[in-house]
Amino acid sequence: MSRCAACGRRLRRPSPSGLDPVCARRLHPAPARPQTIRATEPPVVHCDGQTELPLIPFQPTLESL
Repeated sequence: MSRCAACGRRLRRPSPSGLDPVCARRLHPAPARPQTIRATEPPVVHCDGQTELPLIPFQPTLESL
């Protein structure tokens, strides 16, 4: 049986790198996953005297040009 190149442990299944799976994970860790930051938006506060406009798509017409 062959042995691990890093720790000398007997390998059940020889690997091309010559490393035991435990040693391979220890020597070559997986890259860290980027953390996404969730931005919480504060609620929109309407001031006195402001009018909320409806959000409708604006289709230009000949009169509006």
